[in-house]
Amino acid sequence: MKNFTRLILLIFTTTAIMSCDPVTDCIVNTRPHLPHTDFVDGREGVYYEDFIRAEIRNEPRDRDYWYYFIVRGLPAGMDYEFVGQDLYIFGTPQSPGRYSIEVFLEVEPQYLVYDDDDGPFEDGDSLCSYTDERFFSLLIQ
Repeated sequence: MKNFTRLILLIFTTTAIMSCDPVTDCIVNTRPHLPHTDFVDGREGVYYEDFIRAEIRNEPRDRDYWYYFIVRGLPAGMDYEFVGQDLYIFGTPQSPGRYSIEVFLEVEPQYLVYDDDDGPFEDGDSLCSYTDERFFSLLIQ
């Protein structure tokens, strides 16, 4: 009887742990990632353009996601746009200085896959996180 109770407890505990989405989703640590680089230096009054490429770590199909960027802290005269995984900053900076540019990234799948056979590891959600945020430095001389 004692072994039967242990077996039931083991099965219950294993099922409870495996069905916990954050635990199973984050084992591989699949999440959006902004690079650890800074923008190239620019000059006041001269047209500037640079880009960074985001990715999803541990996801071979990271092009199958929509990428949305929000950028704060750009110098006056500059703007941004994004195309796929690439974030472009461009324009003619009007004031010299060192700027700390905040970039916020959010991703979402382009399509959702419906699976009739959802098991304890399947929740239709393959990412550990859907966002990343980083500060980049930009020097305008």
